[in-house]
Amino acid sequence: MKLFGSGLASEYYYCGLCLFLALIYHAIVRAKSEGGKNPSQRLPPGPWQLPIVGSVHHLLRGLPHHTMRNLSQQYGPLMMLRICERVIFVVSSAEVAREAFKGSNTAFEQRPSSPAIDEVYSGKALGVVMAPYGEQWRQLRRIIVTHVLSTRCVQAYRRIREEEAAHVVSALASRPPGQLVNVSALMAEFVADSAIRAIIGEKLPDRDGFLKMMEHGTEFSTIFDLRDLFPSSRLVRMLPRSGKARRHLNRTFHVFDNILQRHADRREVKDGDREKDMIDVLLGLQKEGSMRVSPHP
Repeated sequence: MKLFGSGLASEYYYCGLCLFLALIYHAIVRAKSEGGKNPSQRLPPGPWQLPIVGSVHHLLRGLPHHTMRNLSQQYGPLMMLRICERVIFVVSSAEVAREAFKGSNTAFEQRPSSPAIDEVYSGKALGVVMAPYGEQWRQLRRIIVTHVLSTRCVQAYRRIREEEAAHVVSALASRPPGQLVNVSALMAEFVADSAIRAIIGEKLPDRDGFLKMMEHGTEFSTIFDLRDLFPSSRLVRMLPRSGKARRHLNRTFHVFDNILQRHADRREVKDGDREKDMIDVLLGLQKEGSMRVSPHP
């Protein structure tokens, strides 16, 4: 029993020693990296930080948006957090946000890079939300603003929204008095049917399956990944990871490819009585040469 206790104490000793050395190493590296910075460059204030994890412990006190609000009341409308290797600037004032976006500062034009997302997409097929700031992003944004979400285009799909809203009202009116209604599910179906009809011109036969696929995609995009917190760590990049996200993305691309193919076939038939949807508009731009972005990943 004495030997067991001695061995256990020895393990705790070496674990503590390794942790202490790791903290010392992190402090030295951080001091060297900050030593070369221009002292005239003032950083925004922020809460105190721990080695390695930075400000993570402050965000564990409650809901993140509540914690951000409380911290901003203490440190001001512009504060800095360090989440492991990531440096984050939190803007909680409309005036400061307006000042940040003023001019041509591209630092606020794109999302931070994500090794996990880059691996899943293999650096391709990034939409306007995730694409890095550059020529492709500007072209995608121009197409969306001009040809997809302009006032004229939104008004053109008003009939679809009104019809789907009438279906929701009819579904509610047909329920027996006192019956419980899942409003969340009903509104999800309304939004999905309205958006899908505007995009592809018809309802999907398997709407529930499509919604489930989109739900899984959202879940994959929010999965915790150490590579996003330690992008420069070789050890983290060596950790095993699942290929579920990539397989799900391939299934999603397969569904969208089928939709695009059906539209291309219908365009060959030249059905003049059919109203144009968003995909028709995009295919028309591609055929005219106005869209240089490839539809294939």
